[in-house]
Amino acid sequence: MQLFIQRQNILFFQKQLAEQPSESQRRLLLTLLAEEEAKAGSLPGALRALA
Repeated sequence: MQLFIQRQNILFFQKQLAEQPSESQRRLLLTLLAEEEAKAGSLPGALRALA
C-alpha cells in the first residue's frame, strides 16, 4: 500500500510541475517530489524499479 501511495504522489507532483505553476509552487513541488523519490529509493531493488 505504501508503494502505491508513493508512486501516486510522484506521478501527481510530476504532473503538477508540467503544468507550470508559479515559481513558489514549483519550488514546493520539487521539494515534495525529491522527498517521495528518496523514499522510493530506500525500497528494496525490485520494488524501487516500480516507483
